[in-house]
Amino acid sequence: ILKFLFDHEANINEANNYGNTPLFYACNSGNAALIKYLVKLGAKINKENKNGKTPLFNACCNGNKATVKYLVELGADINKEDSNGETPI
Repeated sequence: ILKFLFDHEANINEANNYGNTPLFYACNSGNAALIKYLVKLGAKINKENKNGKTPLFNACCNGNKATVKYLVELGADINKEDSNGETPI
């Protein structure tokens, strides 16, 4: 389904009312194949939601070590502070 949507120009970085993009939800689940696919399609790894969090926060909060490692290797900002002044790591 995702391939069909993105083949028909769906916005990979479209956010919901909370500012979360598909990458945020993929990082919640720790689905490595999906995360890599979204990044390959242009998902922004440092995009903030309305609370100032990035997908890295989701990966860290859910204990997805492989996802955290992958995002950091791609350049995810480990020092990014959310609206509460907290960092993901």
